[in-house]
Amino acid sequence: MSRSDPRNGYRSWQSRVTLIFVVISFLAVTVVYNRGRSQKPLVLTSLLIVVILGIVLLSGISINLTNNNNNNYNRAQAQEQQQVGQTKINKLWETLNELKNPESVAYATKQNVLFISNVNGKPDQKDQNGFISKVSPSNGSIIELNWVTGLNAPKGIAISHNNSRLYVSDITDLVEIDIGTGKIIKRFNAPGSAFLNDVVTDNQGSIYVSDTITNTIYKLDTNAKDNNTSPLQVWLQSPQLNGPNGLHVDNNKSRLIVVSLGPLNKPGGGIEIVDLKSKTISSLGKEGTTSPFGGLDGIESDASDTHYYVTDNPAGKVYIVNADGTGYGTLVDLHTQGAADLGSIPSQSTIIIPLMQDNKLVAYKLAE
Repeated sequence: MSRSDPRNGYRSWQSRVTLIFVVISFLAVTVVYNRGRSQKPLVLTSLLIVVILGIVLLSGISINLTNNNNNNYNRAQAQEQQQVGQTKINKLWETLNELKNPESVAYATKQNVLFISNVNGKPDQKDQNGFISKVSPSNGSIIELNWVTGLNAPKGIAISHNNSRLYVSDITDLVEIDIGTGKIIKRFNAPGSAFLNDVVTDNQGSIYVSDTITNTIYKLDTNAKDNNTSPLQVWLQSPQLNGPNGLHVDNNKSRLIVVSLGPLNKPGGGIEIVDLKSKTISSLGKEGTTSPFGGLDGIESDASDTHYYVTDNPAGKVYIVNADGTGYGTLVDLHTQGAADLGSIPSQSTIIIPLMQDNKLVAYKLAE
């Protein structure tokens, strides 16, 4: 959007002054002409001139209000650009478009590999077409396209703290995979679930899973002893979650950050903060002003949890968001829809974004 020209305000004032001068001159001539004549025409003419002056002045006020609104908008845009300008970003690589609707990325430190979930079809269809791929974090080469198969529509991925297990959401199940062998070990059914989405772990080893349709967060108790009930149970359910999608745990502040997609038929959500102890829910900043609002999908953070990186799926953008809710800006405009659940390598200041519709990943390096 082009910037407003400051000379326009000066020209509008110059035009109004000229018009007022003409009206006053006309009034003076009228007074002279009507001297000695009936006062009634003079009164009517004077009233007419007052009305004209009022219209001129009101037009000036309207112009000023418009200019002020434009200036406020430009200042807001400048503030966003200034924030984004503080973070330099460079494209590192992108994969070949051989993936199949890649939805989520997770980096395994021990193995130095990226795990990618591939929906490979409709996101809610149990067709056993889904699979997990392995990709090199250094150059984006696909190490093994069909590493784990037999899934339905896998989405969110989380890696256990000992780097031995991979947890993947699969519509109504949470699937546990042995990283060493690539074998499926267990399937945990989520009671009452409809559309499991993202998966995340905390520093205690607990695993959280979002269900976008039922406004639910599930929690897997990895230490459960009762074999008669599923260790994956409802942890929090609330309409305030507004279609929970991406999850991130801030262990330092003991809170779960939830980015919301909104209703599936009309995406539109913000960022919610859930206290891990009390389960109270609050919004991060003001939606659309100091925090993003849209079809939000994935979330990652920098190494210090000072900034969040959030994808907007239909908009095809990655936002950088202040963790204290004081502002956000566009970090990357991908110019394509389908920016899904991104992954990160905090130690390398790198984010990796799956592009579902383009069947590939793209990686960026960030530098303050």
